[in-house]
Amino acid sequence: MEKAKKIQIRKSQGFKIIVFAVVVFSAVQVWFLYKNYKVIVTKLPDNLYASPLSFPVSELTINSKYQPPSENPEKNQSAVTTEETISLENSLETAVTTATEPVETSAESSQEFILTDVQKKIVIRLIALLGEDIKYGYKVYKETGYPSENIWISTDVISMVLKDTGYDLMELINKDMVDHKEDYPMDIKNRKDPIKYIDFRDVFFQEQFFKRNALELEKKFIPGNNENMIQWQPGDIVYFQFDPKDPYQDLAGFISSKNNDKGVPLVIMISKEFGKVVEVDKLQEYIIVGHFRYPNPYTE
Repeated sequence: MEKAKKIQIRKSQGFKIIVFAVVVFSAVQVWFLYKNYKVIVTKLPDNLYASPLSFPVSELTINSKYQPPSENPEKNQSAVTTEETISLENSLETAVTTATEPVETSAESSQEFILTDVQKKIVIRLIALLGEDIKYGYKVYKETGYPSENIWISTDVISMVLKDTGYDLMELINKDMVDHKEDYPMDIKNRKDPIKYIDFRDVFFQEQFFKRNALELEKKFIPGNNENMIQWQPGDIVYFQFDPKDPYQDLAGFISSKNNDKGVPLVIMISKEFGKVVEVDKLQEYIIVGHFRYPNPYTE
């Protein structure tokens, strides 16, 4: 019994020693941190978010040349300050106005094409789309028709952008297929009737719809030819062919508001090759089998 009491006392003393040691160690740490504490203030430069150049609004129109800023620093600073306060939407509104008549061009005088309101909306949506986390892949969305996940094919870029600008291709294409069955051969699908939630994403049926309802334009871009170049506008829809015997290998994309250094428009699209929505210089590399402007500005 006496032995057990001694053991108990030793354990109690040992525990007290450990607690005391922890308290002392913590106190030493606090003292050390207090003695060595320094306030470090990091000041960000005032011009951290200042743009050295104002955004050239002319990049959103075709056949317009970007003029570098004047060599006068005061004049440049004034321009930057003014334009930095303008949003992308206002830039578009300032740069372009709705077109109601075709624009004539000649070799001697080049005129800017004027974007419609719908084209402006498409351009803005495309710019935002480039920053979204969308991956290439095909899934059937029976409930929604449109992708409910960020997994798209090339035709989804067309349908989703147009949907966000007020044009529901799922409904529009289905109605057109029902009303004009002769233009949508269903035997290639081994069935007799359209399926709303599938067919509008089919590249062949999508092309057929635009052939019937959109403004069809030149299929070849000719640099330096003003009459040709004026037809290639931001927001136009293009289809590229990779196998003449298999129309289901075609890929869709939009003409971007940006050009390469030779003046050839870039294309915004998604494919298995790229894996995501990208802005690429492929207009003269791929074979173009369709070039459309939708909605048709002359029938709206």
